[in-house]
Amino acid sequence: MARIPWPRHAWRLTGAVMSIWTVAAFALALDGLYTRPTKADLALVMGNTVTRANRPTPRLEARLATALALYARGGCQVIMVSGGIDEHDFRNEAVGMKQWLVEHGVPPEAIVEDSKGTNTRTSARHARQWLRAHHMHSAVVISQYFHLPRARLALRQEGVIDAGGDYPRRWFARDLYSSLREVPGYLAYGMTLDEWR
Repeated sequence: MARIPWPRHAWRLTGAVMSIWTVAAFALALDGLYTRPTKADLALVMGNTVTRANRPTPRLEARLATALALYARGGCQVIMVSGGIDEHDFRNEAVGMKQWLVEHGVPPEAIVEDSKGTNTRTSARHARQWLRAHHMHSAVVISQYFHLPRARLALRQEGVIDAGGDYPRRWFARDLYSSLREVPGYLAYGMTLDEWR
């Protein structure tokens, strides 16, 4: 049997990998799009970029508006805003998120500020710690649709009751890139939790 020249073989292999990657990204995005929230003790809002004045950028503001609507209709008792602090100019995502929610009518006492939520897993862990400290159990995630499967997985791995998720009905140009990036992220989170502790 004739051997396929290496360059052609490499291109075929690359094409196959990219096809599988694209299908996986589509499946995760579709899972997120079909996710719906149920009533929960806590709404966990995943952080994103803020300006130097700690004002939410459009993508983050869309998440906050989604959390506000959920809270207003009684979908959660408390909102946790979870994000990091920029090590260069000290922008604080959680501070900006809380400020926005307060400005839009959420009582400050109904907001938990987590300024150490530097990634999805850390945010999930902090949500679990807060819930257990307050004898509560369930959380709903607020993020972009493609991020919901990984965020919900992280919460379940922490032992939090998964109450679904919600996402902004607003689309951004970088959603395509972000959806593709979720594939290795989800696979990494699918590893045993012991490897992350």
